Amino acid sequence: LSEKSKVHGDDFKNRQENTFVLKYTIKTSEARSMAFYKGLSEKSKVHGDDFKNR
Repeated sequence: LSEKSKVHGDDFKNRQENTFVLKYTIKTSEARSMAFYKGLSEKSKVHGDDFKNR
């Protein structure tokens, strides 16, 4: 049992780290897409009439 728990312990730690990295990656990509969206909305204000015409 203790041998198994050692293996599962490391596996559990790795999963926690992977989950943390995944959450961090999602947060940064969300921040990037938000900045990108804000940049797009800034552009769309300028190109608003042009976009409506399309």
